Amino acid sequence: MIRNATYKDVQFILSKAKDVANEATLLEDTISQEQAVKMALFTIEQNGYYLVCENVNKEIAGWILLGKNIDYMTNQTHAFIYELYVLPKYRNVGIAKQLLQAAITDSKLYGFKEIRLNVFANNFAKEIYNRIGFQDLQTIMYKKL
Repeated sequence: MIRNATYKDVQFILSKAKDVANEATLLEDTISQEQAVKMALFTIEQNGYYLVCENVNKEIAGWILLGKNIDYMTNQTHAFIYELYVLPKYRNVGIAKQLLQAAITDSKLYGFKEIRLNVFANNFAKEIYNRIGFQDLQTIMYKKL
């Protein structure tokens, strides 16, 4: 079941912030717990919110952090997925897809015409996003100096 996160749910989610951020960025132990929590709280303070997916025992299996963002080229606002995470023991059973579908539904209800997210090029989640219908919009490139 997918529902809005409670205060207690958010505390649980934030306790996992470091692991979530490091996994999403494909970095090992680079982002501190404090930094990861600060990033999540900033989004929440800007009217972001979590949806959680719970299992039959009412335990959190995964979550998604939604908010809005602005495209500074077009000045248009859009829904934005800041975080999507499924706890390891609940992976590969469709929870990410359910959370993405819930995010799309919520975003439509709020009147958004588009939803976006960022994903690192080598992140396995990119395949899930493509299957749901997300398309590449831009590419950020870098060169180490």
